Amino acid sequence: MSDRAATGSSTRSRLRGRETANGVSVRGLLGAGVFGFGFSGLIDVLLLHLVLQWHHLVSGIYPMGTLAGLRTNVFADGLFSIAMVVIACIGAGVLWRSERRSDVRLAMQPLAGSALIGLGVFDLFDAIVDHALLGFHQPLSQGGQYNPHWTAVSLLFVLAGYYVYRTGTRAEGSETAETAQRADETES
Repeated sequence: MSDRAATGSSTRSRLRGRETANGVSVRGLLGAGVFGFGFSGLIDVLLLHLVLQWHHLVSGIYPMGTLAGLRTNVFADGLFSIAMVVIACIGAGVLWRSERRSDVRLAMQPLAGSALIGLGVFDLFDAIVDHALLGFHQPLSQGGQYNPHWTAVSLLFVLAGYYVYRTGTRAEGSETAETAQRADETES
């Protein structure tokens, strides 16, 4: 077995579990993405629903003009908040376990990119499913006129996340290649 092959297999053994080509843990990426999804939902409900009160989770079904309707909407917002905290905690837990199982430091840039993708995916889900398909609520109660804009912004989040992920894996890959090359040179 060559020294280079031995170096590659020892690097792979340090990352227990599945990994991408550049040694970034798939579990870590998944955890970061799930965390981003839950975090975005939590920011949405806290800022837009509860603080600014632009709309509520089910304001398209239960009008906010009556006390009973407002109570129903605030209750649904509360349940949604709890669900988003649980989802964000699950993502953080998966990410934490991925970090704990690895003998090497997880690359932050791909993880940040994955979290941004998760954030954009929640926003896309909200705009397409909640606003357009199910009609749960509309931003600013304007009959959906902001949905195309919000969908475009959501896609920009996903694309920005992909860009951050890709540039991070390229940088990580070049650092790994340089480290392997230096190790080969010192052994010679």
